[in-house]
Amino acid sequence: MFPDGTGLNTRSRTNFSHVRKSFRTQGIMKLLGAHISQLSKGIVEISAKSCPALSQQDGFVHAGVLATLLDSAGGYATLSLLPPDSRVLTVEFKINFTRPALGDTVHARGRVRTLGSRIAVCELDATIRRNRKWRSCAWGSQTIFCLRPEGDRTKEKRD
Repeated sequence: MFPDGTGLNTRSRTNFSHVRKSFRTQGIMKLLGAHISQLSKGIVEISAKSCPALSQQDGFVHAGVLATLLDSAGGYATLSLLPPDSRVLTVEFKINFTRPALGDTVHARGRVRTLGSRIAVCELDATIRRNRKWRSCAWGSQTIFCLRPEGDRTKEKRD
């Protein structure tokens, strides 16, 4: 385990401009009115206001919206640990919807559990605020394929 408690070698990765730049290019995040509300080494939280345009027939935030926010949160959490000019692609994700997402704001959080030279595994969690109280509404896991810049052969150290 590394000193930061993540089990990942995250030394000297504190400039996240490549993450913010990539996020700004995502049309779907603009469509959802989403923004990065937390950004640190291996952790990204994306927030969006709940509104009728993002709801399903019963008024809950649509599962597809939650899945999209969680997918991006995990991807950007991974990108935060990679060199600039890297890219990430989701290989798969599994989400369990644990309660109806009824409230005014959604937070989707991705946290990198394991980072290898080509594959990362993330934990995903979505919470929603209703009556000033935050509650978990979905959680899951994600596998990410890491595309590093040409010539970068960095391999993260593991326990």
